[in-house]
Amino acid sequence: MAFVPDLDVLEGSSLSEETFYGPDCLYPPKKLRLDSEAKHGQSRTTVDVQVTVMPGHGARRFRQAATLVVAATKMLRRPSHQDFADSDLGGFLEEIFEPVTFQRLESSYAGAPVYRYTRSQSFDIYDINHKCFMLESPTQLVALHVQGPLASRKVRLNIALYRPHTRQGSAGAMQMPVALGIKGYKLYMSCVMSGSEPVLQLEEADVMRDIDSAELTRFIFYRLDSPAEGTTRFESAAFPGWFICTSRQSWQPVGITNQPDQVNIATYKLSGR
Repeated sequence: MAFVPDLDVLEGSSLSEETFYGPDCLYPPKKLRLDSEAKHGQSRTTVDVQVTVMPGHGARRFRQAATLVVAATKMLRRPSHQDFADSDLGGFLEEIFEPVTFQRLESSYAGAPVYRYTRSQSFDIYDINHKCFMLESPTQLVALHVQGPLASRKVRLNIALYRPHTRQGSAGAMQMPVALGIKGYKLYMSCVMSGSEPVLQLEEADVMRDIDSAELTRFIFYRLDSPAEGTTRFESAAFPGWFICTSRQSWQPVGITNQPDQVNIATYKLSGR
């Protein structure tokens, strides 16, 4: 249905007079006519607008149409000697379109690092006090001096190697991500939070592949070699500053410490024989 809106319809709508007569209006709020009355000595201008009412959201669409008509009428009522400026267009658009507010959220997201698997190698491992690793139970790794029959129970590490990462804060320095498994088993060392501090444990896992999940970062350690001394340390990727360690006493669990080589031993030698 097509019709030309008149004052009675507009006055009966939910629009307030403030919508049609802003502070910059050239005429005071009074009866609105869509026929723009000409000034003395000027021709009369007629605005002919048809509004089509569609099903659904009728009130909102009628409001927008009525606002468009009134805004156009205001433009026609401006004095003829005044040039149309950009500011006029801005005011015209402000009256047509409803304001939209935006909320700016500033957040930063750190994605989980991706560790690209390359290959694996097997090593014997000894701390600098010559203790080796042994499985005391399926989930408990201890360090001890082995001799006699115990020598056959020492374990070898199956080390999964990943593509090196550049060490943060040290230009050009590289760190080698590794996963430390027990050869002959699917057990790998992992560093997890227990209470207020991280702990080292053994878990069954499949990490001889790319690691792209933050959850699996607990299996990643950075192998920090000292070529001059032929030694290495293993720092947790999940908990930087914490290193795999052994006690100075024999038959004690292999653990993790943030004070390497002070109370416990965190420096090792690897042998590929």
